[in-house]
Amino acid sequence: MIKNWKTYGVLAAAFFTAAGASAHNNGLRSGKIEQHVSTPSSQAQQAFASYAVQDNSAAGLVKQGKDALAQNKTAEAQQFFDKALSMTKNKDNNVKIMIGEAYVTSGVKDLTPAIKVLEEATSKDTKNANAFVLLGDAYLHNKTVDGGKAMANYDKALAADSKFAKAHLRKGQLYVQSRNFTQAKEALDAAVAADPNFAPTYLELAELYYRAEQYPKSSEYIKKYVSMAENTPETRAKYASILYLTKDYANAMTEIQSVLKSDPNNIAMNRLLAYNYYDTKQYDKALEAITAYFNKYDESKRIPSDYEYYANILVENKKPQEAVAVIEQAKKVDPKNPLYDDLLAKQYLNLKNYPKAIEAYKAKFAVTPPNNTDLFYYGYAHELNDDFKTADSVYTIITTNNPTYAYGHFWRARVNYSLDPETKAGLAKPHYEEFIKLTSGDKEKYKKDLITANNYLGYYYYLKKDKANATKHWQEVKTLDPTNADAANGLNGLKAMK
Repeated sequence: MIKNWKTYGVLAAAFFTAAGASAHNNGLRSGKIEQHVSTPSSQAQQAFASYAVQDNSAAGLVKQGKDALAQNKTAEAQQFFDKALSMTKNKDNNVKIMIGEAYVTSGVKDLTPAIKVLEEATSKDTKNANAFVLLGDAYLHNKTVDGGKAMANYDKALAADSKFAKAHLRKGQLYVQSRNFTQAKEALDAAVAADPNFAPTYLELAELYYRAEQYPKSSEYIKKYVSMAENTPETRAKYASILYLTKDYANAMTEIQSVLKSDPNNIAMNRLLAYNYYDTKQYDKALEAITAYFNKYDESKRIPSDYEYYANILVENKKPQEAVAVIEQAKKVDPKNPLYDDLLAKQYLNLKNYPKAIEAYKAKFAVTPPNNTDLFYYGYAHELNDDFKTADSVYTIITTNNPTYAYGHFWRARVNYSLDPETKAGLAKPHYEEFIKLTSGDKEKYKKDLITANNYLGYYYYLKKDKANATKHWQEVKTLDPTNADAANGLNGLKAMK
């Protein structure tokens, strides 16, 4: 499996309200977790309650605008907000903050209006920590992301209130996005110290420790989050997701099935039901679950790993051609995603359709530069297609870029042997020799392939009537494998050599 897609897709689907929506975008980050699953801030709630008494019309207009945003009616929403601002003569900071929060928590892409009103509000009230956090969120999640301004506003929030846990959390989330995990941990620890009862911090810590592959610690924090958060299907879905990602498949399945009983349309849990069955090798149940999932949710709700799992499940159920069709379907949705070309290539290799596999790798390399693993499979596809010269040229790239990578030389030896099967030119000789040199420090690890290399060299020197070197290599084979028939036969043949 491709870990990144799987991890972020599972986390995103479980943690975001619009689970799986716009599944092929790259903005699936935990920085949005808390803002989408928490209730409005206490300051905002107080403001709403206050306006319900003092000026019900202004509060009502903001609420109507927020409802319009939830329906993606942005123009209509702005009209409500403009009326609320006009009613309060554009002087009431609480109204501006409520409007900003309505935008930030709505999920709309253009947060320019939120930035405008929140900049106005914070310029008048420099002690409102929540307003600065909202402004930071607006900069971070606007269609034109500005992480620098987001961080600056989170810092301003802490300058206003050093104990405001949400501001510490936001800094931690932003550090995670920039892969500065040390500072992320410091910020999240500060959030816990500021408010040990602020549940979203533990959710972020769970993900942070998951990224660090400290699975017990990750599980510890997700359990703490679940114990503190409201016991809802959404909360249990988060718990199930972390259990699954930490490979606690049995408990994950219990939670998945529990959530689906109360929330049968939960996208994340329907997805994980299939994933969990596959990862526990229950392939018939996995096929039933993934088929139901694909029938229930269209491509707008799916994530890349869905297609990967579906294809692999079909292969395990002896349906390789259908697996290819699934991946081709994914490519139509997201033609520039190299994952699908990689999956196609692997499936075509399994089907022994080597020209198609080569074609798929070329498509992948047109989008993203190949790594050593890609180059191996690309070379191997040519090798299986009996194009040994091209395979050798591909493997040469690996040995040139990584001259101490032993297996690159072994692969070159293998294809050069195929180009010279009678060992007349000894094309494989220098590559087997280099492989032996690079692996001499761990013969047990490379035992099988050292036997192949030394047998080849024994035979090469036998043909050259170089008895000493032939003996040396076949004796090395006997040391590695005392019962090796090729070495025994070769040594017997040397006895007859004059």
